[in-house]
Amino acid sequence: MSPTANFMQKEQTVAAALPWLADAALLEKQKSPPWLRALRETGAEQFAQTGLPTTAREGWQHTNLRPLTSIKFHYSTEAVKFDARKLPQKLLEQSDCIVLVNGQYQPHLSTIPDGITVMSLMEAAEKKVEGLEEYIVSLGDLQEAPLKALNTAYVRDGIVLKVQAGKEIRRPLEILLYNTGNSSHAPAIYPRILYCLGDNSTLTLLERHTGEGVYLANSYTGVVQESSSCLKMYKFEEESCAAYHFSFFSLQQHKDSIFEGFSCATGGQVVREEYQNQLIDSGISSSLNGVYLLQGRQSHDFAVLMDHFGPDGKSAQHFRGVIDDQARAIFQGKIHVRRSAQKTDGHQSGRALLLSDQAEADFKPELEIYADDVKCGHDAASGHLDEAALFYLQSRGISKAEARALLIQSFLNAALEHVTFAPVKKVYEERIRLWLAR
Repeated sequence: MSPTANFMQKEQTVAAALPWLADAALLEKQKSPPWLRALRETGAEQFAQTGLPTTAREGWQHTNLRPLTSIKFHYSTEAVKFDARKLPQKLLEQSDCIVLVNGQYQPHLSTIPDGITVMSLMEAAEKKVEGLEEYIVSLGDLQEAPLKALNTAYVRDGIVLKVQAGKEIRRPLEILLYNTGNSSHAPAIYPRILYCLGDNSTLTLLERHTGEGVYLANSYTGVVQESSSCLKMYKFEEESCAAYHFSFFSLQQHKDSIFEGFSCATGGQVVREEYQNQLIDSGISSSLNGVYLLQGRQSHDFAVLMDHFGPDGKSAQHFRGVIDDQARAIFQGKIHVRRSAQKTDGHQSGRALLLSDQAEADFKPELEIYADDVKCGHDAASGHLDEAALFYLQSRGISKAEARALLIQSFLNAALEHVTFAPVKKVYEERIRLWLAR
């Protein structure tokens, strides 16, 4: 009996959840270790009890997923067919690249530097890679995260990437997640990605999400940073304008590790990026910043949690966005300081520039502090272009369009200042210029 048939017999099953689980039966025919089969079953059971999150659920008040129900998304275990010539060029000339298409690892299109091992998730499970089961199974409360539960019900595609202890990876590494679909065949894509950095290792990672057509990309990325490791991770959310993008990022940082994260979001119809950074030990630095550029009827939701467990930790969140037409942006940032995390230094900031009277920005900053020796704060604000500054620039012979672009670029530069890798900063600046030109 298929998992869907099993759920239909349970009173707590939400009827609307069943179509999303219909393709889970395909995975029963796949060769998988028992723990992975049990994990899928757990994810499916949890999603069957909740279905897609609605605006009545805490944290989802501003993100409406109703448009997804009008499209029939289908998951497939077949090897994806695609034209490799359509894959975009690398973001940086001097970089290595790992390619996934519709969540499936493409080793023949990938180049892997020394000091790093990469394999598909199923290959890693078959070879019983050390720590894999522990990292994959440690998901937290799936009932509180329905989309994470849905991803878990289909856990199969994706990669496991490990950096050797003590290894400094000098060349940046790009992860290209390319998705393709159309209105007659809209794929549901559920990649599971794991990055593991050994003690005293260093890696600069560029994660690019892009594609064409109609599709649903629901990804889960787990990152483990061992002691004194350093990860710079730069995300490019450039999905198709008809795509739906939901990503959950879970980071575990150990003693004296450093994480620098940045996201530039321009694509997708409905997007939610969720981050949970756990600063487990002492002396940890964790920053997550970003910019978003929205137009039309786009909806983008950033949900960030910085969870401090140990003392002497530092965290920062700085997000700035530009919203045009009837687009909507949401920033939900939280700093959680546990009693053991004395001398924590944490700050979050959210700012939005509204280019239209119908554009909307919603902020929900939070501080939850149980330690008594901390330095934490937050701020949030939204507004329109400064008409006085716009007039001043025009009075100096600059056209109105140019003046607007200059003011917008200046506004976003405050977030870009937190990008410490100069080549990537230039790529972000170029992305902003292209968006403004359109």
